[in-house]
Amino acid sequence: MNLNNISFPYPVLGSYDDIMPRPELPEASIVVENGMYVFSIALKYDNKDIRDLINDDFADHVCEVVCPATRFRKCFKSKDGNFEIRIPKKQLGGKITFSCTVTVKRMIFNYHNEGFHADYIGHRFDMEPGDILAVFDQITYNADIKYDKLKAVGSFMVIEETTDPIPQTLLDRDKIRLLLPTELYNSYKDDTRVNSNPDILHASLVLNSLIFALCRFDQYANKKWAETIMYRIQTDPELAEFRETDPDEWRVDKLSQLLLGKPYERLFRTLSQPIDGE
Repeated sequence: MNLNNISFPYPVLGSYDDIMPRPELPEASIVVENGMYVFSIALKYDNKDIRDLINDDFADHVCEVVCPATRFRKCFKSKDGNFEIRIPKKQLGGKITFSCTVTVKRMIFNYHNEGFHADYIGHRFDMEPGDILAVFDQITYNADIKYDKLKAVGSFMVIEETTDPIPQTLLDRDKIRLLLPTELYNSYKDDTRVNSNPDILHASLVLNSLIFALCRFDQYANKKWAETIMYRIQTDPELAEFRETDPDEWRVDKLSQLLLGKPYERLFRTLSQPIDGE
């Protein structure tokens, strides 16, 4: 359905300020068990008129799940607004969207809601099966992202070799690619004095590439590395301040530090440690 930010010819809860108060953001969680994705979704809103219509069997909570990559599309219904959706992992891949609504199932005559915006006062509406009474913010999930490893740098960045004499960062693949000239790359790969200290690497090479990528986030928002970072922002409490801000307004210096687990602090702790034999 993808009904976010759509205007309807009649007032709908969750569509702008048609009906107040607006619904809360859906609560969502996921676990993987026995080859199944188990999505738990809870819809929260305060509207007695809509609740009464659901209780009287005139409407249902509906969650439409769509996965374009596998052509999966299915609607799930719930009386109380809580869903536990179980889908085999093999049926999903890439980006999955969850569009939740309250949808009419039987003809409703003279629909009126105490929460109507003042523009609708005195108006009543005949609602047909399939019409929408409420729409909730859409939920997305990417089945290709390893969510249990999101805090690892390797979830969005990889270091590779290049024949170019100057290091560079490329953003056109699934992961941010930090390319090192052959001599530096071999040192990074084989020298334990270099690769055994992630605190120093994160505060230097990795941080520079990440800032470069975040400054160009909008251009590559459809890449998996960008989706991984966006999911971190949407789910990590430490990153909550960035959720309602457009990427072009992000404080990328602060965001990059938080994404990498405060590498400057780790760097200073490492440098302040006594040297062996001191």
